[in-house]
Amino acid sequence: MTSPASPSPEFGPHSDPSDRHGPVDPLEIRSNPRVGIDLPAEIFAGDFAGALLGRTRDISIGGACLATQSPFSFKSVRRIVLRLPNQILTLDAAGCWQREDPVENLILTGITFDNPAPENLEVVWNLVLDAGKKLARFLYERTQLRELGLEEAMGLAQVTRIRTMQPGDLIYRQGTRNGFNDSIFLIAEGSVTLQVRIRDAIEQPLAQLGAGDLFGGLPLLADLPHAESAVANTTVRLLEVDGAAFRHLRSMKPWLGHRLGVALLRVHAQRMSQTLGLASQTL
Repeated sequence: MTSPASPSPEFGPHSDPSDRHGPVDPLEIRSNPRVGIDLPAEIFAGDFAGALLGRTRDISIGGACLATQSPFSFKSVRRIVLRLPNQILTLDAAGCWQREDPVENLILTGITFDNPAPENLEVVWNLVLDAGKKLARFLYERTQLRELGLEEAMGLAQVTRIRTMQPGDLIYRQGTRNGFNDSIFLIAEGSVTLQVRIRDAIEQPLAQLGAGDLFGGLPLLADLPHAESAVANTTVRLLEVDGAAFRHLRSMKPWLGHRLGVALLRVHAQRMSQTLGLASQTL
């Protein structure tokens, strides 16, 4: 398989590296119903034989975001195969963007579905809507966003992506702000340790987080570096609201963006109080 170099970060996540003024990625506009979901996928393209294995990060009625171990020519994508729990779904597809995810050392590729047959489109619709309902119920009943109404939870479900981290993985580091891991995170499965560096030497545990807990996002919310580091204790499945999704909320659903921001600020304020308490104990 030929693997062209990954797009340079200067082009951003929505651009074609051969054209600085390429089309805006339609999947990032988030105008279609979509949901974070993790499914096995096979990618077939014109520039390599066989299938390239990947996993979905999210699916909309018009396309998907796929994660793979290696880059490839996204313009050569011809079709994808999604392995659903009860069937295998084959869809003609076209690639529209590609970027690196340096946090997980993966390549993310956006694809659009190319004139799917009505029966296949029906399967995608049901997949997106059913997964969105389950995720909205989880957000509404079992997370630190319980204050959201059910309709707001459903709106938030439609801007999430799935991210999976392995034990020991650093999700983000205290004092950084780089755009790649500035997202708002909510734990779907697993546990995460938040820790703070005291006197530039000692990593002091601040909190142990589990399913339903909210963290991260301070660079998006307040244009400030992360106030703590976050490390995966176990295999962790995270619901991620990245910068593009948060900007979409603030422009298209400002009330929901405001409610999410208030909830996140409250969580950060509580943890800051804990941090100050730890710092005073070390003096």
